[in-house]
Amino acid sequence: MRKAEQGTRPKVFYVGADAAALTPELQASGEGYLWAERPAAEVDLVRMVAAAGARDDDRALTRTVYDVPREPRPWGWKVAGYLWTKSVAAGALLVAALGVLSGGQPTGWLLGQAAPLLALVFVLATTALLVLDLKRPERFLYVLFKPNLRSWLVWGAFILLAYGAVAGLWLLAALADDATLVRILALPALPLAAATAGYSAFLFGQAEGRDFWQSPLLLPQLLVGAEVAGAAALLVVAFFARVNVEELWWLGVTMASALALQAIVLVAELSTGHANADAARAARLISRGPWRTPFWAGVVAAGTVLPIVLVWPNPYSAVLGALLALVGLWIYEDLWLKAGQALPLS
Repeated sequence: MRKAEQGTRPKVFYVGADAAALTPELQASGEGYLWAERPAAEVDLVRMVAAAGARDDDRALTRTVYDVPREPRPWGWKVAGYLWTKSVAAGALLVAALGVLSGGQPTGWLLGQAAPLLALVFVLATTALLVLDLKRPERFLYVLFKPNLRSWLVWGAFILLAYGAVAGLWLLAALADDATLVRILALPALPLAAATAGYSAFLFGQAEGRDFWQSPLLLPQLLVGAEVAGAAALLVVAFFARVNVEELWWLGVTMASALALQAIVLVAELSTGHANADAARAARLISRGPWRTPFWAGVVAAGTVLPIVLVWPNPYSAVLGALLALVGLWIYEDLWLKAGQALPLS
């Protein structure tokens, strides 16, 4: 059976089949078939994986002589965009709730109005991307009215609804100058923001065939990424709204601290041991393979190290660092999504 160690379903057994015919890592990564040509998109993916050393053809016991055409990466830019917009949505109210509970001004412009409004806008963008990526977008209402409670897509929709409701109430309370209600709403906002950022770890975890997405570090990565995105987005908005320097400084320090944590998580994710060979090969595609330049230049240098440095000189440089951090987060979400789908399942 395929990926039996992952508990995949349905439980299909191949009676009398050779294991090499069912295990992708034991098959040579040919660019063509015996009596047919492989689709160009699949050929490009095979070349990329081979160039990165993510396949070991020395271990190959069989060669694929024919197969059905398939989409190399079923999940594309809309899913990467959904992860990014969700990080901004969750992070905006996460950072604001931490600020309010730490003694910040609950009904001030930044924490009382800008943060929940930013959260609402990006929750709507997240929902739109999620619906558009469905093969039958018009059936999205089935998720709400005929839910499969074993699916994290369903639980994610419920979490987004609850989070959006709290963000809306927060905004209304701030506009009514009700500081007490905002402080009360900050308490459920924290776990809901964390759930909004983190439920995707369990959603991708249900894609049992993709070993790279089963990492235990995915949940902390999403939570820290949300804090980076929220602080960075609020820093950009606050700068153009000309809020006081103390608030800009607080947002900059929050972003820099979250970026340092994110760097630790990324190093652990890509450099330490992995659960199996396929997860290790997918990680190599990012750190040492064809995507090493956007990763090291875009994510590490420009998206992590430089923003931390730019926080300290002045608010102008801190805003530039915030924009770079948001771009770096987008690049990593895209690379992470592509790497998980790069290795064949069959």
